[in-house]
Amino acid sequence: MPRKKKVLGYDHLIERTKLYDIPAIELAKSLIDKDPVAHWHIPILADKVGINEFKLKQGFRELFKTSPYQYRLHLCLEKAKELLEDTDDTIDQIALKVGFETYNGFSTAFKKAFNIPPTEYRNKLVVV
Repeated sequence: MPRKKKVLGYDHLIERTKLYDIPAIELAKSLIDKDPVAHWHIPILADKVGINEFKLKQGFRELFKTSPYQYRLHLCLEKAKELLEDTDDTIDQIALKVGFETYNGFSTAFKKAFNIPPTEYRNKLVVV
């Protein structure tokens, strides 16, 4: 049974992730942070940071409480909210800017994340 360990910078105990794998997992997170719109496929991301896919996915989930994909998606949708609030770009333009190929895919993901479609979200921002 793996020992749980306290790791500086994390408020929860780490059980499965090896200490020597943490820098690679943190690097993967920083690459996603720098360019969330890039479609970071797990094999490519794992290769780029020098860790195998399983360790990357398992370690990412343990350290950050989410998968690399869900983390990237969250960043993209938060950026979409900002664009809806701060620009006059169309929903289609925003969808493309945050990495979605179709309006429908973007709208579905946005609604699932925030319980409101992007069009309604923008309309609620308009003060009458």
